[in-house]
Amino acid sequence: MLSPWLAPFWSGATSLVLLSLCNDAMGRPFYMRWSDKTYGPDGPWNAVTIGVGNPGQEIDLYPGSTWESRVFLPSICSNKSISSTCYARDAGIFHPEFSSTFENESISLGPNGEWGPGQFGAADAVGTTVEADRALIEVDLAGTLIPDVDFITISQGYQTYPGGGNYPLQVGILALGAPDINQTFSRGSSDPLNGTFIASYLWKYADVGISSYSWGMHIGSAAHKIEGSLILGGYDKNRVIGNVSAQPYSGPHFPIELLDIELGVADGESPWDGPGKSRLLAQGNSSLSSGITVKASPADPYLYLPESTCDALASELPVTYQPDYGLYFWDESDPRYLRIVTSPSYLDFTFNKDGVNTEKISIKVPFALLNLTLDAPLVEESVRYFPCMRTTGTYALGRAFLQAAFMGVNYIDQDNGNWFLAQAPGPGYSVTPRTTTITDTDSTIAGSNNGWAESWADYWTPLSGSVDKPQDSNGDSDVKSDGKSDDSSDGLSTGAKAGIGIGCGVAGLLIIGLMVWAVSRRQGRKANIPVEAKSINLPHPYRQVVPAQLSAHTPIYELASSQKEGPYEI
Repeated sequence: MLSPWLAPFWSGATSLVLLSLCNDAMGRPFYMRWSDKTYGPDGPWNAVTIGVGNPGQEIDLYPGSTWESRVFLPSICSNKSISSTCYARDAGIFHPEFSSTFENESISLGPNGEWGPGQFGAADAVGTTVEADRALIEVDLAGTLIPDVDFITISQGYQTYPGGGNYPLQVGILALGAPDINQTFSRGSSDPLNGTFIASYLWKYADVGISSYSWGMHIGSAAHKIEGSLILGGYDKNRVIGNVSAQPYSGPHFPIELLDIELGVADGESPWDGPGKSRLLAQGNSSLSSGITVKASPADPYLYLPESTCDALASELPVTYQPDYGLYFWDESDPRYLRIVTSPSYLDFTFNKDGVNTEKISIKVPFALLNLTLDAPLVEESVRYFPCMRTTGTYALGRAFLQAAFMGVNYIDQDNGNWFLAQAPGPGYSVTPRTTTITDTDSTIAGSNNGWAESWADYWTPLSGSVDKPQDSNGDSDVKSDGKSDDSSDGLSTGAKAGIGIGCGVAGLLIIGLMVWAVSRRQGRKANIPVEAKSINLPHPYRQVVPAQLSAHTPIYELASSQKEGPYEI
């Protein structure tokens, strides 16, 4: 029989074993670390931090690309003809000579040191030219090592804006996955060489991996202190408001049909005549009346739209087109400027929902998020700009849009997966994550009932008077994309896994409660629970609940489900 003094510790050990077994059975969502720095020259933007090479060299990258990640080599700073300042140093440069893991000689697939186009994302309105090599490099994610990650290493490069000006590159790109588990490179008579991706490796090969080849992300807003959220194998449900659109990805891209763009006001008087204005996508170009295909592209900064659409939007704003940049500068001396960017006014993007033309979903982007800043080296003095870039090429919605939108993907079996789009919250979002697992069979995910306007209410100033609020095309926020109320708990689509999760959670909480009660009774004092412990500072790379260190910022873990949960027997 155990001593009464050992009972609490036995209970604690038992709870840790149970929680460990639960995590092993279900897979654990993996929180990516976000940098405490922000970057431009057209943001500011949030970025993630990873270690590149062995030992890991800390480098900040913009996340969300597919296939190859991109990092800069020291030689990128040697070209002084474009700029005397090496802006790439701010986010970090990779030094191959200091890494024991760097393979760039066995791969015949280009680039192989030559100059050529080096497009970072889906958009092509700003040309990128690079001198680059392909390489396989180990990645360190806070102690979790991912071998042979596919990289493009850039030794020289620049961007060419619509006016013909060349500007230096500043921040590289982190690819999270691709439609395949890995990228296989043939080597003649030798065995093929496999490059990996961080999400696929954690799902397929890691000792304790994630539950699916998936990720969920809200890049947030650096200017408005909305921290980024990127979870591999899951997502933060508090970053998903209302309905979710789930549609097939297409190769490396995330396409969706954009039907219209409207002006709207969430509260108070409108800065325009009337509460809003619709049909701006096709204004001046009737050929766009049925909509266009756009691609969500976290690797690109702007809204890349038809010239007529950008001009239609600009006609309602105090902005001036700048042909050198292909962008519009805000006229800060115009009294309408502050009325628009500080009030509850927004652009409403209406899309086909779930890849069908019978339902719609809208994403509202407040003008507060479209009041961005151009800095050096693009301009000599900082200037505020509206991020609509005219293009006759690929239409894309970059980081400017994704500040206000959640996106994610579940590759499932690489040929039959979906990517997800939903409304994301403003700066008043809940800082305690509701971490929800994406299983390897989930074709959609569920959003929360959190209010979008409420998440902005303390951060904008309604204009005097009131108008009728526009109808939310997302529909009733109590109804999710799968038709279920948010009152139904999330659970795995496989009943057995859900049973394991619920049983483990209940058992773990009961044991922890008994342990705390016993210790407090015998020691005569309360347990000292930290008031605040940022999950980003937890020593283990998997951001899990540690029973002895629960805090206000400990993630709440949920299990995704397309069915209501009922009683489960263990």
